[in-house]
Amino acid sequence: MEDVREVALGTVNNWRKGVIVWNLMLDSERGPNREGGCRTCYGAVDIDSSDYKTMTYNSHYYIIGHLSAVVKPGAFRIGSEANAETPLMYSAFENPDGTVAFVVLNESDAVAQFSLTADGKEHLDCELPAKSVGSYLWKK
Repeated sequence: MEDVREVALGTVNNWRKGVIVWNLMLDSERGPNREGGCRTCYGAVDIDSSDYKTMTYNSHYYIIGHLSAVVKPGAFRIGSEANAETPLMYSAFENPDGTVAFVVLNESDAVAQFSLTADGKEHLDCELPAKSVGSYLWKK
């Protein structure tokens, strides 16, 4: 939850053009790394150096999955508004093909119900379980 909030949505909601997850895969010793480099960083996927077969999928793996499933190369962030009382954190994007991507985080302990509306014409009613992330893609 924290990584989705801080690394993914927090980054693009603060007018950044992209999100970088630095290490795609590291071994169980957090390497390879350079002299003076990060000794506590983890990869999106960690591979166990005892057998080089066992993999652990970390939060950055799921961040990449949620964003890349709906936000395509060349997309740009678009404005979005919500009710002031919403417990949700989100970002909306328009992809080069005209589709709209929406990634939303529900950190609350309750199911969140919300509607997505594009250009005030079309809407999609959604329900997001407690403590979860949703990725949505639709044509305007």
